Amino acid sequence: MGRHAMTQTNPFRLAVDAGMILVFTLTALFALSSATIPVLAGGGPPASTGTHTLTAAGAEPLGLEPNTATAVIGMEVLRPTVKEAVSDAQAVMTDVWDALRAGNIAEADIQAGHFSIYSDRFGPDGVLHEDRMYYHATNTVFITIRDLDSIDAVLDAVIDAGASNIYSVDFTLPVPAAETGTHAGAGHRLGQK
Repeated sequence: MGRHAMTQTNPFRLAVDAGMILVFTLTALFALSSATIPVLAGGGPPASTGTHTLTAAGAEPLGLEPNTATAVIGMEVLRPTVKEAVSDAQAVMTDVWDALRAGNIAEADIQAGHFSIYSDRFGPDGVLHEDRMYYHATNTVFITIRDLDSIDAVLDAVIDAGASNIYSVDFTLPVPAAETGTHAGAGHRLGQK
């Protein structure tokens, strides 16, 4: 997940741009067809309602680089007793938090997520006897990574510490710059000649 991966073309942006072109094209075709169909059908020109509306939609690429990443990291243990499952889950999460701190993730950028424990009452042959049940303990943590060059190292460190699930890694844009770019590109060019 090096920095070079973020310079590739964003497929979502391409889909949005193509969608906006399609919306504009369909709107224009509808406007033209409503004016020509009555003429082709032998009726005269369409009756005027006194107002004419043309709706246009557009998109402007912002060209912004993400400045932070957020990740949801989790772990799961399977143990024969509730006590063992909870104890081992706590030990793994302590190691994960220590790895995050060692990776220069600020305490304010680490947030406890979800904890769950449940019994596994079924095996391949159906319902298990009570002395053969197992307990799943899961735990998640939400983190913000402000140094994008460290994402790989942070994820490797939490996996080495015992994390067994990386649920998501999302990149975010700097909000003020994104809002400014959106306003400048979206509607303010439409009225220019």
